[in-house]
Amino acid sequence: MTMTRREMLGVMGVLGAGAVASVLPRFAWAAGGGYPWPLGVQLWSVKAELDQDFEGTLAQLATLGYREIETAGLHGRTPQAFREAIVQAGLKPVSAHFSMGDLFGDAAARIAEAQAMGVQWIVASSPRPDKPLGEGDWIPAIRDAMTLDAWKKNAAELNRIGALAKAAGLKLGYHNHPIEFAEYDGQRGYDVILEHTDPTLVKLELDVAWAVAGGVDPIALLRKHADRIRLLHIKGLKARPAPGTYGNDFASGVIGTGDVIDWPPIFAAARKAGVVHAFVEQEPPHIQPIMESLAACRDYLQSL
Repeated sequence: MTMTRREMLGVMGVLGAGAVASVLPRFAWAAGGGYPWPLGVQLWSVKAELDQDFEGTLAQLATLGYREIETAGLHGRTPQAFREAIVQAGLKPVSAHFSMGDLFGDAAARIAEAQAMGVQWIVASSPRPDKPLGEGDWIPAIRDAMTLDAWKKNAAELNRIGALAKAAGLKLGYHNHPIEFAEYDGQRGYDVILEHTDPTLVKLELDVAWAVAGGVDPIALLRKHADRIRLLHIKGLKARPAPGTYGNDFASGVIGTGDVIDWPPIFAAARKAGVVHAFVEQEPPHIQPIMESLAACRDYLQSL
């Protein structure tokens, strides 16, 4: 889809020729389909900054051009106060992350919290293992703590929570890390979640970089599970594992800068699959001030 001459003249008549120069690139980006969603950000990216200056950090995100928010904790505020601050900053609360541990413990309370925040989605951010985590980096630690039985228990719990969420007018998603693509008694955790959850109750938030780090092709996932994947996490990945292998380097960074992921065909596949929201995420340790990283991610996405 492109802007016709008549449409362009209409815009010029309303805005003036000078303003059109700034409008056209963004219109072309939105209409041309390189990156087809409003800019969203996962607030885990600015966790420390929110703790230091909550309202100021939200205002900065809005100034950078981010419009949709996925939460990761309340930072000492009530859900109502949290929502008011987001809206006051000109941002839209779309999704809220909760760990499976939190959802196992009191799903009804988490659902009520999400309702008060005004989000549409609850997303289970990580699985609950059935044994303690070992020492060291979180990703290999939780990978080793999970078992096939634990994946099945998580799937059963997702069905229960999904039914509660649906009754409350919300949607439930599950967010992956690389661990879902490790094998447990010959089965991948991701496949267990897909096989043992009700498609009408449980959707998926595909973290593209973590899927690549887990040794799988995100485009193949989007094509195979177009009925399930509705949300995306996007961040750069600095190293790709050998084909068909599970990675051991999970360093992430700015999208499109030192990034091994080819994003345009992924976005095209995601749009075709029916993905409705996407959230930029930058994980510590940050190699530069976080707002600079988020600005660089924005610039890359808007250049597509």
